Amino acid sequence: MIAITRSKLYSETDSHIGVLTEWLFALFLFAGYYKADPRLSFIQTYIDITLLFFLLSVSAFLYRGFKYSFAINIPRDFTKIMILFILFAFCLLIGLFYTKSLSYGFEKALRFVFLTGWAFFGIAYIIHDFSSLTRFFWAIVAISTFMAVDGLLKYQGVGQMRFLTAFGSNYIALARAGGIGMLTAVLLLLPLERRPFLRLNLLVSVTLLLFATLMAGSRGPVLALVFSILIFFALSIRGFPVIKIDRFTLRLNIILLLITIMLASVGQKLFTTLLYRSEILVTEVGASAAERLYLYQAAIDLWKESPILGIGTGQFGLAVTGQDVRLYPHNIILEIGVENGLLGGLVLLALIIASLRIGFSQLKSTKRLEFIVARYLLVISFFALFNAMVSGDINDNRILFALLGLIGIIKRFRYDRTIKGHSLTKI
Repeated sequence: MIAITRSKLYSETDSHIGVLTEWLFALFLFAGYYKADPRLSFIQTYIDITLLFFLLSVSAFLYRGFKYSFAINIPRDFTKIMILFILFAFCLLIGLFYTKSLSYGFEKALRFVFLTGWAFFGIAYIIHDFSSLTRFFWAIVAISTFMAVDGLLKYQGVGQMRFLTAFGSNYIALARAGGIGMLTAVLLLLPLERRPFLRLNLLVSVTLLLFATLMAGSRGPVLALVFSILIFFALSIRGFPVIKIDRFTLRLNIILLLITIMLASVGQKLFTTLLYRSEILVTEVGASAAERLYLYQAAIDLWKESPILGIGTGQFGLAVTGQDVRLYPHNIILEIGVENGLLGGLVLLALIIASLRIGFSQLKSTKRLEFIVARYLLVISFFALFNAMVSGDINDNRILFALLGLIGIIKRFRYDRTIKGHSLTKI
């Protein structure tokens, strides 16, 4: 461990400023999902809400640091992926020297360095112990649930062919937030929470999130959710040739089977938009999928023109439309490949692989809590990665970089005294 200290390590298990910092950071990560809400126009008119919660979360972190000191342990694993993140940021900045996108390219690089950079570094400094970790993810579930409720209140009725949205965002944002909230509640908080009232709240949230995600009508997040659940079951298998699966996973498997049967019986009426769009995707491709395929092909063709360095940061939109606009291939690998070349793509892949390797190494732990946290972080990171392969640009997917940074500090929780109140039995 690399120690950065000014005084003794602080403890804020019950600190109000700690809770405030974690909530502000969660609101910052999800700001893109709700800042277009007309009810928040009185704020958005004067300052971008993403920028607002960026400044507020940074300010809360600095206040906490000056009050309790900035003492914190930084695991060596995080140092390794931090170097890769900085190298990747340099790739984007270097791309500004040869890009023709003088407006959007500069904005994109600037947003990555400050906003996405804070998502990556901030989570490593804000989530300093296990209590902080659980409080942060309770905030994530709460925000996702509020989005689900807002979306379900707009539901037009059985059989209606309409996308479901929440807080002024699009249907993709609602489905992605719903997937993140659902996976967090089911795979992290439910296995660890022992208080009946809070467990009941989680079950209610999961129900709302499930229906909102499926009713939104977005195919990508739903497919990512299915793949993530399959990965969860794969990671839950331990031991060979004698296979062992923990009780929670077995119970969850049975519950999911029953839920699948139930949803299949009512899905034709309740999830009309999702089922119709899925059928169109299989039979006729559809306009949305056709547009993405066109952008994929355009990105590949442009990448061939400059395979090593790419065409320049932010220039994809200019190359495709002739105008300096925000446009991206809807695939994070193709986006970086076409604009920052093989060099940027390899650094990004190295960052993702290095972080996931840290998470996989922690699955070897025989401690139940450590295993649950490592398994959850891997599953939720794969969910974010799957979504990044089909929608959003690199800054839209800052949650992915926050999760990669969080995996980098996963060993910090092994030495955390606040874990004592939870089950650390062997599995």
